[in-house]
Amino acid sequence: MKSTTSAALAWGGVLLAGALWGLGALVAQHLMGSGMTPQSLALVRFALGLPLLWWWHWRQPEVPHWRALPVRQRMLVAGTGAAMALNVGCWFAGIERIGPALPTVISVCCAPAIVALVSLLRGYERPSARLLLALALALGGVLLVALPAGGTALPPGHLAGLAWSLGSAFCYALMVLGNARMPVAIPAVSASAWGMAVSTLCVLVVALPQGWQGPSRSVDWWGVAYTGVVTTSLAYLCFAWGARRLSPTAAVIGSLVEPLVAAVLAAWWLAEPMAPRQWWGALLLGTAMGLLSWPRKFR
Repeated sequence: MKSTTSAALAWGGVLLAGALWGLGALVAQHLMGSGMTPQSLALVRFALGLPLLWWWHWRQPEVPHWRALPVRQRMLVAGTGAAMALNVGCWFAGIERIGPALPTVISVCCAPAIVALVSLLRGYERPSARLLLALALALGGVLLVALPAGGTALPPGHLAGLAWSLGSAFCYALMVLGNARMPVAIPAVSASAWGMAVSTLCVLVVALPQGWQGPSRSVDWWGVAYTGVVTTSLAYLCFAWGARRLSPTAAVIGSLVEPLVAAVLAAWWLAEPMAPRQWWGALLLGTAMGLLSWPRKFR
């Protein structure tokens, strides 16, 4: 019973994070439409989310020390944080060019296939007919989803938006693998705080030379606060806690609620529905995710 409850809580953490990120996609599009650049939004998102995570970190009964960690574990935490920064930056750049729904679908739905591919290349598992079929379905689904809803003609900026979205998917897969392989001795809140500190530094290096561009209206700061506190601190902590208790594939499958939330809200609030062809592509991706969800052994 205890293991069942733990698994249910882990799934709940991943699903909650995905739902919060899905709403965050629409908030990000609104803020960038109000004048914020993707780099400025990513920077303020991490800058606002970081203090809360560090507060949680120092509130622990036994606070782990960064210098006490082996070099390999420190590299894992730092690499996961860098992957999170690149994931968010690429995701925002894709949203700026092609709206919130499509980049979110591509970023999250491609990640399980990338995780499976990495597991093959790293020798975590052997090739199988099921795995190769899942990868083929995922590729077909991505091609259908990636085409614009209005037809096969690509509008200006669409290819660039797709490229940024695929880059976000690759970085998201690295982030999932990093969280899933995080040692149990490192608490989730500590790993999140350290990783987000690295993310903030990475975004700072990119954003400062380009200059700061804040929102044009004071009311938009509520949206900035949401992206910083809710989608960064709370959502990432929930995801990090759940991901280390699930397999990498299970974690990315659970986070598929993110593109669902983004697509439904975009269709409802912004009148940006996906075309039937794109929904067929999403179905192929869902089938691929189902095949990939069978238990797999990771070393």
